Amino acid sequence: MTRPTPAPPPPVPLHTERLVLRYVREADAPALLRYYRREDTTRYLLDGPWDGEKAHREASLRSGRLHIEAAGFAVCLVAEEVPPAVPPAPAGAVVGDLSLWAVDGTLSLGEVSWVFDPDAGGRGLATEAAGALLDLAFGHYGMHRVRARMDARNTASARLCERLGFRREGLLRQDWLIKGEWTDTLVYGLLAAEWRGGPGA
Repeated sequence: MTRPTPAPPPPVPLHTERLVLRYVREADAPALLRYYRREDTTRYLLDGPWDGEKAHREASLRSGRLHIEAAGFAVCLVAEEVPPAVPPAPAGAVVGDLSLWAVDGTLSLGEVSWVFDPDAGGRGLATEAAGALLDLAFGHYGMHRVRARMDARNTASARLCERLGFRREGLLRQDWLIKGEWTDTLVYGLLAAEWRGGPGA
């Protein structure tokens, strides 16, 4: 198989109506810790709640994930809410973080994940941010398919997938060991042709 030519670096920051999605910075550790230290945020994640050391380690790791050039590469972003102000507006609060990964060497199969501050819930910010990430996956990177996987008990994340147009494709029984407990995994998938009417829509 011919090695695919990677897309150019992504046009980050991404702007939506109420959010700016930008690269993670090491200085974001306190902002990430604000919601990752909470039990209700990390209940269905592999580890957590975080402490300060974990927050600094994760912020440093994610700050280096800027572009997808090969399998396993990722783009990691934080979502900042833009405060209502006359431009230039001051920086807003970080309300969540998102990642897009290349699953295989074709660079046409991706995986997305997201975590949002529970205090920012109920206003559609997660849907807005995840929509921008999918635009990046299908529009900029030209991916054919994007998947999302989650603990089957994470109904909020499943509902977000469904709002975005993902289709539920499977339930993997007790395939993930999370905090000492075997859990089921939901698998959702979305094709480029299904995203906002397909390529070029």
